[in-house]
Amino acid sequence: MPRFIAVPIGQGDAFFLEHEGISVLIDGGRSRSAFPSLFRRFTHADGVDVAICTHNDADHANGILGFLEDGLKCNELWLPARWLSALPSVLKPFVDVADELLRDIHESRTASNRERDNLDPSSLEEYVDCISTTEPSGSVEEHSVADQRWPEPFIQMLEQAESWENYQQLHASWTLDGLYCRRFARYSALSLGQVKLLWSAIDAASRIRAIATAAFHRGIPVRWFEFDSANPSGGKLALHPINAREIARVRPLAGPLLNWLALTVSNRESLVYWSPSTKHVPGVLFTADSDLVGFKLPSYLDGSIVTAPHHGSESNRKAYMAVAKSSNGQTPIIWVRSDGRYRSRPGATFVNLADRKFCTICRQCYGGSTQKQAVRFYARKGVWIRYPASIKCSCR
Repeated sequence: MPRFIAVPIGQGDAFFLEHEGISVLIDGGRSRSAFPSLFRRFTHADGVDVAICTHNDADHANGILGFLEDGLKCNELWLPARWLSALPSVLKPFVDVADELLRDIHESRTASNRERDNLDPSSLEEYVDCISTTEPSGSVEEHSVADQRWPEPFIQMLEQAESWENYQQLHASWTLDGLYCRRFARYSALSLGQVKLLWSAIDAASRIRAIATAAFHRGIPVRWFEFDSANPSGGKLALHPINAREIARVRPLAGPLLNWLALTVSNRESLVYWSPSTKHVPGVLFTADSDLVGFKLPSYLDGSIVTAPHHGSESNRKAYMAVAKSSNGQTPIIWVRSDGRYRSRPGATFVNLADRKFCTICRQCYGGSTQKQAVRFYARKGVWIRYPASIKCSCR
C-alpha cells in the first residue's frame, strides 16, 4: 500500500515515501545516533531503495549519516553535486582543511568589500549572503561520474582519508588564545564571529566527507544533482528533481573552499523533489528548506502532500504563495511540517493557511508542549488518507 510518513525526529526533516515499487527517504534530521532506531520503529522497514540528502544543514544531513553507518539497506544515495566538487579538498587531513579555511576567512575579511565586512557573519548560513553564487567559467578538467561511479581520481583519496572522529574535542581548546591560533600565528587576530564561522565551516566539511566515505565503503551507488532551476532532469519516474539536474561529469572546486561550503548549506539551493500523481496515488512535493523561487512547480498540486518549506518558517512565506498558484483550490493541499520545539516557528503564514495541516509537533500558544507524532498517510483510490492517530495541526 502506498504510504507517506514524517518520522518524528527531534529536530529537522525526515520523510519516508513508498509507492510505485520504490521506497525513498528524504533527509534524516539532526541526530546521527537516534535516527536509525526511529526509522525502524515508524516505517517497519529495514532500509530504502533511495536515500536523499537535500542540502548540508545538520538537521537534514546528520540522520542520513547515521542511517548509512547503521547498515540499513540503501540501493542508491542522491546527493548535491557541490559536495562532490568539494571532496578533494575536504578529504585532506583535518589540520590542512582547517588551515585552508582560516586562510579563506582571513582573505575574506581583508578584501575591499566594506558591505561584506560590516556584516561580520558568524555562521555559514549568514556567510552565504556575502558571496557571489556565479559559477566559474572557462575550460577546466572534468571527471566522469557516469553509471553512478566515483570519479577515478577520487577513489584513492576516499580509500586513504584519515578519520576526523575526534575533531570536535578540539573545539573547546582551540579558542582565540588557544593551541590552534598559536599554530597558525598569522590568524591570531580572529574575532569571535570568525571563530564561529570557522567551526561552522569545519562542521559542514565533516558532514560531506563522512557521508561520502560511508557510502563509498559500503559500495552504495551515488547520483549527483546540481542546482539548476532552468534545466531540471534526472532521477526516476516516481521521483525527480524540479530545481536540479543529474550530472554525468563533475567540475573540480573553483574558488575559496569557504565559499563552496557556504553554498552547500544554502537554504535557497536545497534540492526539491516531486513524486508525480498517478491514477492511484496523489503527488508528494518535498520542499526541504527552499524558498521555491525561480523555478517551475508542478502544475497541479490539489490533493498532494507538500512538506512545509524550512519547517514553516515565516522567512519562506513566498513559498506558500508559490504553492497556492499551483492549486485550483478544489481539493485541499495537505501540508506536513516537521520541526523541533521553537517559539518562532511556524510563522503566521503557515498558521493561517486554509489547507489541511499536520505537524510532527505543534507550537502551543502559552509555551505548552505536545508530544511528538509520526504523521502518516496511505493512498486509496487516488486520495491521501491520514491514519487516525495522526492529529491535525493545532499551531497558534
